[in-house]
Amino acid sequence: MARKNKKSGKKKRDKKPEKTVSRATTAEPVKKLPKKRPKKRSKKREVAIDMDVHKLIEAARSVFGETQNDILRRLLGLDHGAPLFEPQPAEMSSTGLHRRAKGGGAADGGWSKVNRHGHTVFLPDGTELRAAYAGQAVHGKIRDGMWVIGDSRHNSPSAALIAHVTTRTGGKVNLNGWRHWEVRLPGAETWTPLSEV
Repeated sequence: MARKNKKSGKKKRDKKPEKTVSRATTAEPVKKLPKKRPKKRSKKREVAIDMDVHKLIEAARSVFGETQNDILRRLLGLDHGAPLFEPQPAEMSSTGLHRRAKGGGAADGGWSKVNRHGHTVFLPDGTELRAAYAGQAVHGKIRDGMWVIGDSRHNSPSAALIAHVTTRTGGKVNLNGWRHWEVRLPGAETWTPLSEV
């Protein structure tokens, strides 16, 4: 039954009582909605690198399934408590910029790679170098702690190889020099794969 509101003169309907349902009569148990958890921020960050840095990371790959993050963690010593390379003075490249291979470069009387697979590789000045790729032969020597190929100087085996070979179609290559170079130490008669030095 409608009643008149004294102030407005409009009819006001009586509210019907709400129906209540007891839990005893409900067929299904009441389900609690899961709490919404805030989204976790990813700890990964994108880092922009140039092609030269990418090539150096790939050149340091030790196994096929190793990610670039794993390579950097290994080189920086984050998983073992101590870095796998020791900072040394940077070498001046032909472009005039100070650049140095990770863990490798000029040492007293030659070139060295610190902690390559658990040991340090040392190539004394005068070490002869040779490599072959896609029908191209490259020769050089270690001089003043650098890989000297013709008139160019490099501070890593990969950089030295990449600068002097191309694909069969003439394109740029991305190679791990440790797999292609052979060395002949001063006074030695035989050539040894660089990876076995």
